Amino acid sequence: MKCKIYLSDEGFGHIVRQRAVAEELHRLEPALQMLVQTSVHLETAKKFISNASFRDKFNNIVWYKKPNGSPDVEKIRASYKDYEHRSKLFIDEEIAETRADFLVSDFVYEAFEIGSQLKIPTFGIAHFTWDWFFSKLYPPAMESALLHRFIRQAEMATRLYFPPFTPEEILEHYGNKALHVPLIVKKEIDHKITGRINKFKILIMDSGAGVLAESIGKALSKIEVLDDMMFYVSSKYSGEASNITKIPAEDLMIDYIADMDLVIGRAGFNTISECIGLRTPMLLLGEAMNPEMSENILMLKKHHLGSFVSIDTFERSLSTFLPSFLKHEYPFIADMMKRHEIQTNGAEVIARDMLNHL
Repeated sequence: MKCKIYLSDEGFGHIVRQRAVAEELHRLEPALQMLVQTSVHLETAKKFISNASFRDKFNNIVWYKKPNGSPDVEKIRASYKDYEHRSKLFIDEEIAETRADFLVSDFVYEAFEIGSQLKIPTFGIAHFTWDWFFSKLYPPAMESALLHRFIRQAEMATRLYFPPFTPEEILEHYGNKALHVPLIVKKEIDHKITGRINKFKILIMDSGAGVLAESIGKALSKIEVLDDMMFYVSSKYSGEASNITKIPAEDLMIDYIADMDLVIGRAGFNTISECIGLRTPMLLLGEAMNPEMSENILMLKKHHLGSFVSIDTFERSLSTFLPSFLKHEYPFIADMMKRHEIQTNGAEVIARDMLNHL
């Protein structure tokens, strides 16, 4: 049996979630042959997804950020002007070349239409959809006709899987196709141990695109006074102090979460999922005008599993903010993390449901 997986070329979160699902599929169906198609982060996908072959091909979905992390609406609009033409060519090529029994996509919309035309099951996995994301940008980043095209294609899917904290609008819209699943995290993680020290351990994480690089550099220059804390950060960032420990740049940051007392990072869904699964409290940073980040922060604060710090405070005043946060808010979040009953076996649920459709 053969499966083709379409990976969006945006960020690393897609890779981590699809890795978990791919491993469950292979565990349940050891003879399954998997072909992973992506481009921008192909080498990362090769590193983390095992038991698969790979194809270097761009899968059409892209969005652009400004230096502060906010969407670059003008650049997005320009990149999608000829999208319909490119999309049709892509679909025709894929139909001619694809030899698979089912398709999996983290919302490469063409995959759903390809599966429909080939009359094979097609499954989508996402915590937000691009039609929802682009519809939240102002001024509009694309024509409404293109958004409607996205939606029509998604509705061709056999099943769409949505984990906890997916925006309610998406669940309501795709209700007839949607299956609510637990959080999607990898079962077996190579947990990194940094060693036992009598200090409060804090992991500072950036996105795969390095959106927070400048902000992290500024923050690291002002935390040396917090000598009762140890900050762990990728070695690719500048900043030296006795309370800063560098993590090898090639390591996956989520592998260190279990060993931490607190994670500070952008409110990406992968970070949130891993922290909840490992019950590590979060302090989240938003991005200007990013609807996904805003929604994630609201959801986490609503469930008392994390808190929020502004970029300005993170850059300029972390040394005064953290002691107050740890005294007043952190104990409550840590307690809620210990007591929550959010399941994290989403990959297994998805893999079993997919195979039941074949």
